[in-house]
Amino acid sequence: MSLTFLDWPDDIRVLLTAGVLALLSAARALWRYLRGTRQPFVTLYMSPDSATLRREGGGPAKTLAELVVDKVPALWPSSTFNSPWYLPNGDAHTMYSSIADFSKVDPIVYERKLLELPDKGIVAVDITPPLSSHPVSQGENVLFVAHGLTGGSHESYVRAVLSRVTPDKSAGGLGFRAVVLNFRGCNGSPVVTPRLYHAGSSDDVGNVILWICHAFPECKIYGIGFSLGANILTKYAGEEGEDCPLQGFVTLANPWHFVRGAHFLPSTFTGRFIYRWVLGGALRTLLHLHRRVFLEAPELPVSRATLENFFNRPRVTLRQYDETIQAPLFGFESAWDYYAKISSYKVIPGIKVPCLAINSIDDPITGPRSLPTSQVARSPYLILAVTQGGGHLGWYERTGDGRIGRWYAKPVVQFLAALLEYGQEQRRKPGLVLLGADHARQAGRDDVGFRVLSREQSELVASGTETSKLFTGW
Repeated sequence: MSLTFLDWPDDIRVLLTAGVLALLSAARALWRYLRGTRQPFVTLYMSPDSATLRREGGGPAKTLAELVVDKVPALWPSSTFNSPWYLPNGDAHTMYSSIADFSKVDPIVYERKLLELPDKGIVAVDITPPLSSHPVSQGENVLFVAHGLTGGSHESYVRAVLSRVTPDKSAGGLGFRAVVLNFRGCNGSPVVTPRLYHAGSSDDVGNVILWICHAFPECKIYGIGFSLGANILTKYAGEEGEDCPLQGFVTLANPWHFVRGAHFLPSTFTGRFIYRWVLGGALRTLLHLHRRVFLEAPELPVSRATLENFFNRPRVTLRQYDETIQAPLFGFESAWDYYAKISSYKVIPGIKVPCLAINSIDDPITGPRSLPTSQVARSPYLILAVTQGGGHLGWYERTGDGRIGRWYAKPVVQFLAALLEYGQEQRRKPGLVLLGADHARQAGRDDVGFRVLSREQSELVASGTETSKLFTGW
């Protein structure tokens, strides 16, 4: 029996496709270079009425636009992007994230805590520097991190930022404490109730932000989100509005508009034959990893027969997963209803804290029509930086020492450093109602809270039934 292209393993298909596309795109890039075609690498979209940022203790105020233009040179018109010759387009950058070995790059040491949430679900938060070696200090800056689809704190795209912002200033960093939320089921985050997470799970962000307020008194909280996590973090900030406790946040490769993205994905060769199968397969693997909790649940909107049939399919696309599993599990009418309701572009008017969003125009997963360029013009707190290359969470460039690094680390570090130097007025944090030493809920909100599990309790929680083999990098 002959095998079709779709029957090949995901990593082999990605590798071969990346090679062919790299050769074709290299020829196209050489042709453009010989013709002298060049445009600025970064285009900034911002409101003409950019928000004025209040400073702690007063002093000359600047607008968000002025701060970015003055203090983030990586986004200036003169900025360059030294992409390796073998990564000439968005597909190549995207696929390189999954086929290259980053296991020894940007090492990070974490300390893990498990938080039980109001619905009795559990999430794992990874903290660096670890509390065991670096106790809580008064007034420290905390960076909340939301990873991409089926990812976690281990991802190279997360470590690329944390390795630069968490070292002390004396060591060339920004002195941040980072707290990474590993969404339910991801990276060893245990599943004890029949619920994982989805692209709009902003409620779990609120629970972890409340724990940060409890664990790090007097801290200032910042945020960064990657891909799916970028959409979730943006949605959280827009929903919270004036009550958002973040001093500011960055998003990288936010999908923004899931309906448009869902139409775009199957419209390209790589989207139809690579990405939608890889992404759907990663989600199904995540569900299969924790299948016992779902198959033994006394009542679910998805029948046991449907689940078992879904597990027995040889392959599933992203939309098949969302239609069959995601939408009904979370109470949406269909995949399209799910896409429409969780898209973060809808909450842009509600964002009331500084946000720098970075997207690539050649992102092969979300497509260019998903970018909210028109909404940005009416949003004083959002600046959108659109690059000419970089793909989806790629942005690989050759550094001065000849190695390969992530370009986006430069504007992220510069933006966070600018906010720190500017000294914004501290945001109001949510009120805490203590129910025990490490057990609390938000004042006026019974649906937001946490209980820190002890070491003994944590050891009793199993995470799945087998070793995770999730596709990584996106």
